[in-house]
Order: sequence, then structure tokens, then C-alpha cells
Amino acid sequence: MSLKFSLVRRKDMTKGAPADQKMFYGLTRVSNKMDLEKLCDEIAGRSTASRGDVKLVLEGLIYELSSKLSEGYAISLGTFGTFRLTNGSKGVLTEEEFSSSLFNKARITFSPGTMLRDVVSDLKYEKMQVVTVTEACIKEHLV
Repeated sequence: MSLKFSLVRRKDMTKGAPADQKMFYGLTRVSNKMDLEKLCDEIAGRSTASRGDVKLVLEGLIYELSSKLSEGYAISLGTFGTFRLTNGSKGVLTEEEFSSSLFNKARITFSPGTMLRDVVSDLKYEKMQVVTVTEACIKEHLV
């Protein structure tokens, strides 16, 4: 399977490029979405566990991830990757001036493990077909 992409023409951001110069850039698109229910069905189809069992395990994983991340844990899921909270703060001149209100909003950071890095390294790309729809619309559309 390959990732579908389209080409868009945008301003050339190369250092020293003329202000009006444009270049073509490739953009990949999400082709489908999968919700938790469908994911459970797919996993159950590849195992002896029922869809309900799979859902219970995944919901337990999500609950524990949320709980442990808020306690400051980094959670490693082996070759899948690691989740952790990251954030920074605004700076102050003295230690006494610092308060927890200076922290920026925390973010959940995911670092892919070897299994997911292999997925990214083996990607293939396929150009999407662009067509112009009826006279009522002159924009190009992806199919």
C-alpha cells in the first residue's frame, strides 16, 4: 500500500529565492480514519480474543496511560514507542520569582520505537489524480 499525495504550488522558501518564485511541493493526505470500535474488530480478527476483550484491554491501556502520564511517568510500549509529558516555562531572574503559573501548557510527546520507524522508512508514494469538476466549479479536486 502506498501513501497518496498531491502537488501544491507555494512560495519558494529557499534562502535567496526571488519573492515571487513558486515551487511545487508534495502533500500527503489521510485516506481513511479508523475509530476504536473498528480497531478492536481488526485486532480481534487477527487473534483469539473477542472484540469485547480487545476493547477492554485498549480502554485499560488508555486509562493507565492517562493516569501514569499525569504522575510523571514515561510509558514505554516496547518496539511501538514511548509516551511522556513535556513542557517548559517562562523564565524569571530569581528563584523566588518563579511560580508554577509560569509553566507552558504540557504536551504529550510520543517517540516511535523501531516497529513504527520501520513503517516510516519503507513508505511508498502514489500521486493522486486531479480533475476539474463541472463548469460551476473551476477548482481542482482530488479523486
